[in-house]
Amino acid sequence: MNEEENVSINARALTLISHKLKTPLSIINGYSEAILSQAGKEKFSPFTSKALEEINKQGGKMSQLVDKLLAFNKVITAQHEGMEKQSVLLKPLIKECAAKAITLEEELALPVSPQEDGSVKRGTFVEIDCPERLSVTANEEMLRLCVQELLANAIKFNNKMEKIIKVQCANHGDSISLSVRDYGAGIRPQDVNRIFEPFYQVDDFFTGQISGWGLGLAMVKRILDLHNGSISVVSDRGLGSIFTINFPVL
Repeated sequence: MNEEENVSINARALTLISHKLKTPLSIINGYSEAILSQAGKEKFSPFTSKALEEINKQGGKMSQLVDKLLAFNKVITAQHEGMEKQSVLLKPLIKECAAKAITLEEELALPVSPQEDGSVKRGTFVEIDCPERLSVTANEEMLRLCVQELLANAIKFNNKMEKIIKVQCANHGDSISLSVRDYGAGIRPQDVNRIFEPFYQVDDFFTGQISGWGLGLAMVKRILDLHNGSISVVSDRGLGSIFTINFPVL
């Protein structure tokens, strides 16, 4: 069996598993949300309330994993030929992706105790430096997924209470670049060359966090390959990372 056949079989397996999980997960999440909505009327015990909240939270995570597996499968099986491309304005797309990434992060974040003055010092801020009319020729769905994953990673691997993410775009004549900079833990040199491998995860002990599935950056790399583009990373331990993607000007 050659490599192409292996990829095809693995892709079908991922699709089958993901679709089979969708129905039971939707039932688990739906019922747990419905029961939680009745918590005030039913006066559940603290243990029951906590258990229901955890079931709902973990069900949400599993649903995200299923969605990511399906997206990953779609990307790895895509081909250059026949892939629809169009001119896509970058700035509005980045704003949409940033809003979604922040919302997802807030849904999974732990509650924070108020400060002495009553304020809660936590927030995620995405600063965008991109010319208004700058665009790239790309498959819009895949471009959106690419930017979304880079922003989600920048947020996830930053364990500061206040997270600053900077996005910068530039036209270099023969290529368009988009850089995402975070000020998180950074990546160890021994991990830099492996973070684009499917299912590879950076050691939790170093990053100080976090659950993940090791699919996001592998998808980003594949998307760039499909567009004849490239991705690079510069990282310093304790200072953060800069991921830069480049799309050719067609």
